[in-house]
Amino acid sequence: MVKAVIFGGTTEGRELCEFCSKIKLPIVYCVATQDGALPVADLSDIEVHVGRLQMTEMTLLLQQLKPELVIDATHPYAQEVSQNIKIACQNTNQSLLRVIRDMDKEEGCIYFKYMEDLITWLEKENGNIFVTMGSSSAAKLKKLTNYQKRVWLRILPSLESLSICLNLGYNPKQLICMQGPFSEDLNRLMFQTADAKILVTKNSGVTGGFPEKVQAARKEKMQIAVLSRPKESAGITLEEAQNRIMELKK
Repeated sequence: MVKAVIFGGTTEGRELCEFCSKIKLPIVYCVATQDGALPVADLSDIEVHVGRLQMTEMTLLLQQLKPELVIDATHPYAQEVSQNIKIACQNTNQSLLRVIRDMDKEEGCIYFKYMEDLITWLEKENGNIFVTMGSSSAAKLKKLTNYQKRVWLRILPSLESLSICLNLGYNPKQLICMQGPFSEDLNRLMFQTADAKILVTKNSGVTGGFPEKVQAARKEKMQIAVLSRPKESAGITLEEAQNRIMELKK
């Protein structure tokens, strides 16, 4: 019997899976891509569901599994996914926990609430742009003048991510397909290779390597533009989520 359903594809999701496997708690772990499934593939008591789920599909899955607990451990910027999980839990009267990642504001960064404002600012600045926001940002960044020469994109090493960027006309030589987080030194090497003057990133927290990106950019004397993280009204820490999971063993 499945005790919990965890929506993840993140470091927090992987750590919760490892915790559940350690205490032998059977769960279903939902991820969008095969890349998200690989880190937990060999864990016992973990059934992995791979594929992007819409709200109605989430609702059907929860109706079928009837878990005692649902945990949203998706990326802090995945607003639409989190909203779909919330509605699916309301539809099925399921208990939902949202795991929130720690967020620290770094000094010396320029913060933007909306992607459109960030694009407007970039259009007025000079120099190459190194973007660490993945393929999801590629379509909007295409609006920049001379984007094929100015923009370097660091994306996940998946065919889906690569295809999105190539179909949008990005220069293949300026696509870096690697799985992070990255060290400060490796970030600096990439910035130097791109001759980048501007870093565009999200505040992915310590877990997502945000401090290392910022420190590397500072040492390269780059401007640092950050798309602000959506505010979340409520949630729990990873440790609190583990404590709630332990209660399911009783």
